[in-house]
Amino acid sequence: MTSIDINSDLGEYRNETQLNNELNILNYVSSCSIACGGHIGDFNSIKTIIEACNEHGVAIGPHPSFPDKEGFGRRMIDIGLEDLEKSIREQIDLFLEVADSLSTPVNHIKLHGLLYNEVSKNKELSSLFINLVNSFEKKLPIIGPAHSLLGQMLEEKGMTFIPEAFIDRAYNEDLTLVDRNQEGSILSTVEEQMNQARSIVCDQKIVSNNRSLKLKAKTLCIHGDHPNSLEVAKALTEMLKEEKIKIQTN
Repeated sequence: MTSIDINSDLGEYRNETQLNNELNILNYVSSCSIACGGHIGDFNSIKTIIEACNEHGVAIGPHPSFPDKEGFGRRMIDIGLEDLEKSIREQIDLFLEVADSLSTPVNHIKLHGLLYNEVSKNKELSSLFINLVNSFEKKLPIIGPAHSLLGQMLEEKGMTFIPEAFIDRAYNEDLTLVDRNQEGSILSTVEEQMNQARSIVCDQKIVSNNRSLKLKAKTLCIHGDHPNSLEVAKALTEMLKEEKIKIQTN
């Protein structure tokens, strides 16, 4: 591997300190996915982050979620498929409206939180999401979990899939993410995250329950809302520089 995309989930700030952290992260990533009203975010927050991305040359995409601000899109909610589809469409439409107002091209789409996990493994939800994305005039590549059902279905339809890996999350042996509620699900130290990132990028592997598993990814995610996200972004940039791997979009 000679290059890899580094993405971050942004537009999730609640105060000036968190906003400044997100803006600083843009110095170290090549793309970002911006919250667009499902779990957090509105027209103004989307505009703020897109404008900053334009200054830094960072590619952008919408980051829709279950419509659940209270649970930050990280829990299951009672919602029918029709209402879910309507919400995702409204979130994407809002994002596209802002991007168009700033004449900024849109690079990809990536789901957030539990919706990201559920769509990646549920055939009915995958079909709903794929058909929804296909209905837009602009055909957006989809970022999703490496080695997932969603990825298989997208490739079967000839749509562009960008397989993603997380440097701050523990993996199960089936390459799904360990549930956030379980102990050890989050790799909290910078050292742990750099070890996993190096393994993914250099060896195309991760370790789960002391087993080495093959994992091929084209983009790595930094969660912008983590306390040490900026420190991680800097360390990741240095590590990739040492390994002579460029940071760039796919």
